[in-house]
Amino acid sequence: MKITKATRWRVFAGVWIQSLFTSATAYFSLFCIPLTTKFGWSDSDFALAYTIYMFTYCAVGFIGGSLAEKFSPTKTIYLGLCLFAGGWFLTGFANSIPQLYIFYGLLAGAGGGMIYPACLPTALKWFPDRSGSISGLVQAGASCGPFIMSPIAQRLIEAYGAQMTCRILGIVFLIGVGAVAWMIVPCPEGWRPEGWVPSAAQEKDLSAKNYNIPQMVKTPVFWVLLLMFIFANAAGTMMVSFTSPIAQRQIGQSAMTAAMCVSIMTLANMCGRIGFGFIYDILKGWKSLILLMVINGASMLMLTQASTLPFFILCVILVGFSFGGLLVVFAPMVRMIFGSKYYNRNYGLIFIGYGIGAFVGPKISAYFYDTTGQYTLGFVGSAILAAAAIVLVIIAQKLAAKMTAEA
Repeated sequence: MKITKATRWRVFAGVWIQSLFTSATAYFSLFCIPLTTKFGWSDSDFALAYTIYMFTYCAVGFIGGSLAEKFSPTKTIYLGLCLFAGGWFLTGFANSIPQLYIFYGLLAGAGGGMIYPACLPTALKWFPDRSGSISGLVQAGASCGPFIMSPIAQRLIEAYGAQMTCRILGIVFLIGVGAVAWMIVPCPEGWRPEGWVPSAAQEKDLSAKNYNIPQMVKTPVFWVLLLMFIFANAAGTMMVSFTSPIAQRQIGQSAMTAAMCVSIMTLANMCGRIGFGFIYDILKGWKSLILLMVINGASMLMLTQASTLPFFILCVILVGFSFGGLLVVFAPMVRMIFGSKYYNRNYGLIFIGYGIGAFVGPKISAYFYDTTGQYTLGFVGSAILAAAAIVLVIIAQKLAAKMTAEA
């Protein structure tokens, strides 16, 4: 493969466009009322499909990362795309809850989980000079996807029905991602941009020892990072998954105003992804993670006092901004600690923590509301998790420094 100055930007463009399409799960809730009304399913039964999707998505990440390294990112993406687009298309024929779980939860979830670690780590390998900003810009594509596609999907649902829309979207995803997958090619080991002179800190990261899966899981820092990832994501998803009901029940707003708060959260999330990408390049990983969790924890404590709409919106912006930066900061840090050679599979394995946090966070928040009738304890619990994550960041930093010194 001939590498030119345009090669890495072509990879970036391909990864960004695929993230725009594969972020479709963010607007899967549009299908809730049409499908539950048509088939008589409960909201809980329908919501479990999303939980299965996320669990499968994260669990399959390790497989996707391994295949990307063994064969190529392109082949892995095409394989994952068949599952992802096929799952959405078959969801358009699901007329029972088990079929919904199999087609959307398992098939589409496995496809998305296979594509993600074949894309983001590959893109970051091409940009050792600006890992943070590129991570942020790529992740922003996942926020732009719902922003662009949600109204389109809603129009399709109104015109053709929910099931036909699933089939149409499946075909759109197949064409859209399939058209750019060829652009996402692997970066040669040790490659550096022409004319780039890394700083001392960047040179240290580039020369880091490469850990494979068995070696990585034997290090204490891996388990601390995994636990930190779980805590950090659980702290964010506690609020993200309940923005609308909190706005209505705690602040006394209408459903329409609550929907506006959700939109503001989404916009802040996108800004956080871009913003923390550049923050990472300035502060580097550990300080960026601490700043992220400080903002998250402080905003959760502020929510315990939120009783007016302006103050609530301020809290929503802070939560969305900090939560948006989590994946942006975390992704390049895995490479920084464990090296680039096995980056795809290493990140895919540690990404399981994201899925666990996404499952635990909303459950805790729902439990506190069901038992107390308020969200206050959920906010406090989230702030505690954020504080615990900060402690784990400090511990992980020391363990990583010790590991580097011994390498």
